[in-house]
Amino acid sequence: MVSMDGYVDGPTPGENWHNWNEEMSAYMMGFFSTVDLFIYGRRSYEEMLRYWPPLRDEFAKVMNETPKLVHSKTLTKGKWNAAFKPEVNPDEIRAMKEQPGKDMVIFAGPSIASEYIKHDLVDEFRLIVNPVVLGTGKAYFPTIDQPFHLELIAAKTFDCGNVLLIYKSK
Repeated sequence: MVSMDGYVDGPTPGENWHNWNEEMSAYMMGFFSTVDLFIYGRRSYEEMLRYWPPLRDEFAKVMNETPKLVHSKTLTKGKWNAAFKPEVNPDEIRAMKEQPGKDMVIFAGPSIASEYIKHDLVDEFRLIVNPVVLGTGKAYFPTIDQPFHLELIAAKTFDCGNVLLIYKSK
């Protein structure tokens, strides 16, 4: 989820500015069926850990049961079906990508996403652009050292005004 001006979090962290409806829920449930690992940075993991575990709906069930990989220099163990690694090891991630199974997804954490991008570990970008301008906040691409090019492979509009853009790395 990203604002039109490229932020994943607004000036007030945790503020809910996302457009969401039944159509978005259905899309995400379909997407979740293609994923067997969520990847987080520490801050995103901690935010999700505070929110999801007590919830019991279908969406929360997927969030709670899907294995997680958390990159953190300070956390070494935790809850919520998570394994911890202090940093992004490109060789280890490439080996994980070669294993049988479904996709891995960086579900939250622009700093971690930047590390994966830097090491050319991202095959596909799925941006759900919300029709909101935040003006400031946490940028989706916070520390990209050099431009990189993408190829649009699909787009979908939702009744709530969101637009899904799917790009692959060139």
